[in-house]
Amino acid sequence: MSPDRITGLGRRQFLRMTTALCAAIGLPGLAYAAGSVGTVTKLRGQARAVRGGGNVMLAESGKVEAGQSDKIEAGDGIVTGPDARLKIQFKDGSVITLGENSKLNIDKAKFDGAKRDIAATLLDGVVRAAVAKAGEGSNFAVSSSLVTSAARGTEWIMSIKDHTTSLLVLEGTVNAKGIGETLEELPNAPVAKGVDLGVKQGLAVGEPARAIGMDAKDMGHPMSWKAERINKLVSSTEF
Repeated sequence: MSPDRITGLGRRQFLRMTTALCAAIGLPGLAYAAGSVGTVTKLRGQARAVRGGGNVMLAESGKVEAGQSDKIEAGDGIVTGPDARLKIQFKDGSVITLGENSKLNIDKAKFDGAKRDIAATLLDGVVRAAVAKAGEGSNFAVSSSLVTSAARGTEWIMSIKDHTTSLLVLEGTVNAKGIGETLEELPNAPVAKGVDLGVKQGLAVGEPARAIGMDAKDMGHPMSWKAERINKLVSSTEF
């Protein structure tokens, strides 16, 4: 997925656009408009969707003003501003939360009864995924340019910082598999063939390793992360 899907927008211009409303509790019984695959259930600060060649300012469900939308569509590029948090609930009940200054493409979101097929690409920042249980053959994957991560009925965080992609599992099991440059740079690491991560286990690929306080020899290997690292990632996706 090309990063060109999301185009740059200066902070000044972003802040001049319609102001999204502050965070409140998520609303039950969400309604989904035709063509929508998810709804904004919570928002702090500003966020927008790159859609149809334009920008749509996002707002919380039940608090939408003129020029805003609380609906998410397949193909949207989601962008959050400084100190922002954005929570999206998909039709199947799965939830993703974006931290500040993040960019995420909703590559695919299809639903057929109890079966779902959701794929997203993180281009920058941090995303937290809490995946609802679904029928056999369902898929939920979040990727960067260096690694893919997929799971069922679980919760994990993906972060991109200084060309390093990090994964942290909060609940359940996540399968991580290297792609792109990862296969060239870490051909013998577990992530090259695909590896399962358990609760409180993390994995990082890319460079420089020092950006997240890891030794180069540990890149691509599952590790039990320290509480400080875990708390930092979790807090980056909390309201």
